[in-house]
Amino acid sequence: MKNRIIISLFLLAAFCATTVFAQNCDDFGKLVDKTYNFKPSKISSAERDAKSVEMDVVWNKVKANPQTLLPCLREAIRTRTNDSFFRFDASNLLIQFDPSKEAKEILIDAFAKVDFADIALQYWLPYIAILGYEGFDTSAAGETWLKYPNPRYTLPQHGGREVTKEIGALSIYGSMDEAMALPALVKIASQENHSGREIAIGILLQQATAESFKELKKLNQKGLSEATKQKMNSLLSKPNLLTAREGTPKITRQQYLDAFQQLTNGKTQLFMKLTVDVPDGEKDAIAVLKQEDIPLVRKARRIFAASANPHTAEWYKSFTNILLAMTWKPELVK
Repeated sequence: MKNRIIISLFLLAAFCATTVFAQNCDDFGKLVDKTYNFKPSKISSAERDAKSVEMDVVWNKVKANPQTLLPCLREAIRTRTNDSFFRFDASNLLIQFDPSKEAKEILIDAFAKVDFADIALQYWLPYIAILGYEGFDTSAAGETWLKYPNPRYTLPQHGGREVTKEIGALSIYGSMDEAMALPALVKIASQENHSGREIAIGILLQQATAESFKELKKLNQKGLSEATKQKMNSLLSKPNLLTAREGTPKITRQQYLDAFQQLTNGKTQLFMKLTVDVPDGEKDAIAVLKQEDIPLVRKARRIFAASANPHTAEWYKSFTNILLAMTWKPELVK
């Protein structure tokens, strides 16, 4: 009898908790219904200002009671599949309280499905690039970026220079591990009518892995521009590779390893000092670095891809020149 009473009390408590949870989520869902279901690009500036105030109410409620409302927020993101702007906005709120792998994957999915006309791209791109560097598959977001007609924006802190469609794609796919990015790039590069085909091939040309060389070799060149064909044929036959500095290197292997390791820890000072002191330091890198150092060089390159700024392509190319000189072999492209 005693055990039956305990079980009954437990079931009653569970029922009450479920009822309270359902009520909380029902009330939260009504607030979301009242606030969202709109596209910022389709309303006036005054209407957007008013909606911003309403959205703050939703955010502040979650911030005031995250333990109760975060499960409701997750459920709303999961079920409101026809409200891409809500999912984008809500995933940003979710990630503030839940930095888990699952929450980040929810954010990537929401970012990949949002209408670019409704958001600020200078906010969207760095988020995706950083998650790519962290090891997540962001290729769905990359596909969204490449399919949008002309994604670009300027950054005042970089002298008003533009982040173009090409730079954005490099930031997304270049910040990912090469093995993870490769299948997505090959899929795009194989579609003759894909708007991002030549951009994807341009990134493949810079991956500098045995697998990317082989995939480029197999790729059908029909429909490609003459410039892209020339770059492919050059890489697959006899590329113009950097050569090591003659004489004593100006930068030692240990200096490079220290600088690259600090880069992966978010510290750029030592690396930047080396580039200022020795502007053509790539020649030293080729001379002193060993094959076992290549993974660290790749990781340092991904750091610069994840920076998602107008200088991304320049830095990425510098590391690519080092990697090509260290990895390219005729037998890889036969």
